Amino acid sequence: MSYTLAAAATATGLSKKAILRAIKAGKITATKDELGEWHIEPAALHRVFPAVAEAAGKVGPPYSETDVEALGAQIEALLRQAGARLRQQLDDVRRDREAELEPGGALQLADQHERIR
Repeated sequence: MSYTLAAAATATGLSKKAILRAIKAGKITATKDELGEWHIEPAALHRVFPAVAEAAGKVGPPYSETDVEALGAQIEALLRQAGARLRQQLDDVRRDREAELEPGGALQLADQHERIR
């Protein structure tokens, strides 16, 4: 029993387009019937692409739960540091803005603007 293009894609976890590219590249042998439907022998398909169940059995979780928790703690610490830096920058901008709005500050800002031109 042969696979259709869609069944081959499902069996390997790939797209139909990827299977068709492999056929056209000569990596997989397949035949077209009189209706234009591709037929792919399972042995030919799985010689190139493992079945989804086989591939899933070979791959285990790369990190333990402890590793994930430690990484989460590191990410949380980095986000807290970034938040603190952003708050500091916002405070600096507000302080600078308030200084510009004080009497004489607007003139200083206008002078700076003229120097930039």
